[in-house]
Amino acid sequence: MLSSHKNVLPVENESHIYRLAYEPFTYVSGLNAKKRWQRWSYFLRHFGLSALLFGATSSDIWNSILRSHQIYQKNNDVGLHHLISFQELKSLISEVSQRSGADLDKAQLLIHLILDSFFEKAGGQPQQIFLEKTPFHIKYADVILKSFPEAKIINMVRDGRDVCASLRARSKAKQWACYDTQTIISQWKKCIHLSEKFTSDPALKDRIYSIKYEALRQETLPQLGSVCDFIGLPTTSAELSQIIDSYNIEKVKNKGVGQHVNKGSINSWKHVLPQEHIELWHQSAGETLRRLGYAST
Repeated sequence: MLSSHKNVLPVENESHIYRLAYEPFTYVSGLNAKKRWQRWSYFLRHFGLSALLFGATSSDIWNSILRSHQIYQKNNDVGLHHLISFQELKSLISEVSQRSGADLDKAQLLIHLILDSFFEKAGGQPQQIFLEKTPFHIKYADVILKSFPEAKIINMVRDGRDVCASLRARSKAKQWACYDTQTIISQWKKCIHLSEKFTSDPALKDRIYSIKYEALRQETLPQLGSVCDFIGLPTTSAELSQIIDSYNIEKVKNKGVGQHVNKGSINSWKHVLPQEHIELWHQSAGETLRRLGYAST
């Protein structure tokens, strides 16, 4: 909803910039042959045959960023192509990767350059707030906040069972949403754990605002107003009401199973998830759900 405000400059879709340009440097070169072959198709596609057979080098990982750009752009979905063209990315990687220093530091520099380029080319103005909305970036909230001193994070928390139901519907049309229930549970729990860890860190907690999806749906005006206050975005009640009205799910034409916008329902898991999946959620994440105030029935 924030993206429609005149003083917000949004990325139109999830870029996954930290997963694609930073995360690989944290683990890929250390994977043994067994780990590589467990996901051989993905590894071959993103890192190449030599990396699969003998292990990924620094060069393989830098090249994987370019490979990912092409793969996701071809699918016309999430990815770096929402921020930068392939040729410009190739030029930046060529420049950055040749510098001295650790690859993680160079990856951070690359991210800065990509975001700066996007803001400039999109006609960003000093008073505008840059908005990027990749949910999995919560995994790197500490890295992001330390790298961008002016940044703030809005952490949206949703009942994991509804997240599962949403992904189940999205998977009808998008391959990337095809996760088994146990994987979704593990990822959801990890994200909740990390968000709680970061919001309890005295150095970070004042720059992270957690809000429940259910509260935003049920009390949209005051909740959205609080978010705007947190990020320093001046708004009036009339402006907020206009934004809310423009994002009314009921007015979205192309919504439903398989679409980017489904129903946005609360407790849809009760009617969508098979009973064995509900039981798996309660067995694996029941304590976390209860701690967050989500009922088991």
